[in-house]
Amino acid sequence: MKLKDTIRFIKKYFSKQKKLFIKSFILLFFSSIIGVSFGYLLGLATENVVSSNFSIAIIIFIFYLILNIINNLYFQKKGNLCMKKACSNTMEEIGSEVYRKVSMLPAKAFEEMSSGELINRIVNDSSTITDTFRQLVNAFGTFFGVLLIFIYILFNSYVIALEIIIYFIIFYIVSKKYLPLIEKMQKSIQEDKDKTVAEVNESIRGIREIRALGIREGITEKVKAIIHSTFKKSYKQMVDSENYYKNTNALGSAFEITIFITCIILIALNKSDISFFIAMTYYVYRFTFLIDYAMDILTSYQKVKVSINRVNEILNNKLYSDIKFGTLHNTNIVGNIEFKNVTFKYSDNEEYILKDFNLYLPSNKKIAIVGKSGQGKTTLFNLLLRYFDVNSGVILIDDQPIEDFDEESFNQNIAVIRQEPFLFNKTISENFLVLDNYMSLNKVRKACKLAEIDDYIMSLPNKYDTLIGEGGINLSGGQKQRIAISRALLKNSKIILFDEATSALDNENQSKIKKAIDNLVENHTIIIIAHRLSTIIDADIIYLIDQGRVVAQGTHKELIKNNKLYQELYNNEN
Repeated sequence: MKLKDTIRFIKKYFSKQKKLFIKSFILLFFSSIIGVSFGYLLGLATENVVSSNFSIAIIIFIFYLILNIINNLYFQKKGNLCMKKACSNTMEEIGSEVYRKVSMLPAKAFEEMSSGELINRIVNDSSTITDTFRQLVNAFGTFFGVLLIFIYILFNSYVIALEIIIYFIIFYIVSKKYLPLIEKMQKSIQEDKDKTVAEVNESIRGIREIRALGIREGITEKVKAIIHSTFKKSYKQMVDSENYYKNTNALGSAFEITIFITCIILIALNKSDISFFIAMTYYVYRFTFLIDYAMDILTSYQKVKVSINRVNEILNNKLYSDIKFGTLHNTNIVGNIEFKNVTFKYSDNEEYILKDFNLYLPSNKKIAIVGKSGQGKTTLFNLLLRYFDVNSGVILIDDQPIEDFDEESFNQNIAVIRQEPFLFNKTISENFLVLDNYMSLNKVRKACKLAEIDDYIMSLPNKYDTLIGEGGINLSGGQKQRIAISRALLKNSKIILFDEATSALDNENQSKIKKAIDNLVENHTIIIIAHRLSTIIDADIIYLIDQGRVVAQGTHKELIKNNKLYQELYNNEN
């Protein structure tokens, strides 16, 4: 990543806190001046001691003590607090913005990027950026203090000023050798950290299944291998950093001794005095401290370049484009759906799933879509939910292209119930309150009764305050689906999609889900994808899909009588 890109990023996000940063910088700048004044005051006090002016020397030290107390209790304290607040606000904004952009990524992004990588970009990279910027602002205050010291030195000895310039040139040459190595390794480490977070997250979420399959040891070894790789690379980076630090520290020691010897020679030649020498015994360490600070910042900068680049890939849509919505606002639709001449394939290397596909789905009907696996049934839902957009043709809701709806309208109008619905690791009631924090329990229970789940919830010891567990692990598949149906009802979506919603349920749960669906038909467009035809024999319309086309439609009785493919699917099930 180029320096100008880094500066552009910093300007965009950190400038919003510029008042706090400027206030912090001014306070820390004065703090730095007070700090560097000690060398001059120490030399002045020493000169007065040599001249037997003891009372003046004591007054100088008392004066510095007062300055130091003011510095610690006001300038440094206030400056650091302003800095921390500004960085905290900025980190919050970057993290929130990255999360918002991640939530707008197309479905393809979540197939190609791991959850660990996305989590690290939201949390860790944002933190790395703000921590480095805090170092940078602190360094500026230190730099200006050292600049004042350099001016003082230049007026007293151009020879020592020249030695300082040579020292900085050599430091630059050493840094140019090691810093690219550190940056390269940091990029690889970040990639391994993404894998680690993804693997650990997945293995913890699926720990019961992992134990049941008897693969705990294998998964553990896999995670250990990734962690080992990460720490191996981290160690290599630490070796490069240590070599960098030791070389620059050796350079710093040579610099200090050179300055002290030069001061002694200048005193011997009557070209300097003891007060300057004493001041330099303090100031020389300010320069080496600045170099130490610079080393930390430069190594951090190599890391922050990686983090800014990773964050920018999301923020500036370098990897994927955001889902784009229109401007049509309508949350009170009739619910008629039409696929009109739709052509679609998932990637350029694949065959078309749908080609000139046409389908009309009327509102207030229970509609089933059936067919063999891989014939395009799930693709219809993926397109209708805009996880993917069509290559050509159009999908209409009430004669309006779905791309024309604004985000609120589109999400409000459609709900989906999956075979494995996603539930938050919260209480049952909190899983409904995500829709509306002020939703009443009576309203929630009314929806749950329609979904045939209220009786079960009320039988639990904690009723609606029962903790669901991660992934709804404390509930059966049927119970999770009925809660998801209740949530869809409370969302007040006109169109409700059921994606294989009953394919893995026992007869009792299947019967309850069917009853819950029947309760919805009068006021909703119900579309069901089903492998088990016995679950949809009472559907108002059944569409049979084959080779990406509608090859038959009708009721169960009509299709079982007239269509051989449907007969085959039904007979294979029984």
